[in-house]
Amino acid sequence: MFQSPSIALVRRLSPSFAKCVTEVDLASVGPIDMAKAALQHDAYVEAVTKCIGTVVEVDHDENHPDCCFIEDTLVVCGDTAVANCLGHESRRGEVHQVAKALEKVPAVTRIVRMADHAGAHIDGGDVLTLPGHQFVGLSKRSNAEGVEFLRKTFEGKVSVHAIDMHKLTGTTLHLKCLISALDQETIVVVDNASGRAVFEEMQAATNNAYKAIFVPDQVAANVLSFPWAKPQPSVLIQANFPESEAIFRKEIPSHWNIMTMDMSEFIKADGALTCCSVLI
Repeated sequence: MFQSPSIALVRRLSPSFAKCVTEVDLASVGPIDMAKAALQHDAYVEAVTKCIGTVVEVDHDENHPDCCFIEDTLVVCGDTAVANCLGHESRRGEVHQVAKALEKVPAVTRIVRMADHAGAHIDGGDVLTLPGHQFVGLSKRSNAEGVEFLRKTFEGKVSVHAIDMHKLTGTTLHLKCLISALDQETIVVVDNASGRAVFEEMQAATNNAYKAIFVPDQVAANVLSFPWAKPQPSVLIQANFPESEAIFRKEIPSHWNIMTMDMSEFIKADGALTCCSVLI
């Protein structure tokens, strides 16, 4: 991820997005506002374009409400990509069109399809790739067979480490609901028992290779970072979490461009900032 990606894949918002798979109690927070979601997605794509330059938009699929969460469909490591077999059966049809778009990206010379290997499941939201290491959450959506598939596919590129999320306190959909990367050595971590447990496992696996920025809000722990961006490093953070934002503005170097994104309708869909793009 931190080898200066030059392209971002995004996917247009499905007209059926309000019917997405979510564990959020919409009865308590209110239904997804489609008009607002469309504006938020447009603003997100505009921000990503400013940071990376080239954005490839994959068309939406009305049969797949969650298709804008393109991160789950792929795991990319260097010139090799895995087209995932997603953990939720209803979402597996999202992958084909994304993989077809990926075939036109010159930086990716090898695409391996996980669906050809029965029993393996991975959501990209469970995968954090850093130089030399890849951390994969064992969750409701990603299993041990999927981890082993990544390990074999990326052999010689990264060491793949499984993190058992079933042992954590509370319920978390994906690994990157708890952690994300600001740069190749700085991890943003939600300041709770689960977040700290994951970070401790990462440190144990890598001889304390990372430093952490702890934030109080779980939603805010997922950032989309562009440390190589020109003319200045940039990071997208969630708006409307003032305590976490204050920590970011204190801990992130002053020459960084911190961009706040209101993604309220995507939060209702279990979505986070990294969910809506794949950096290549």
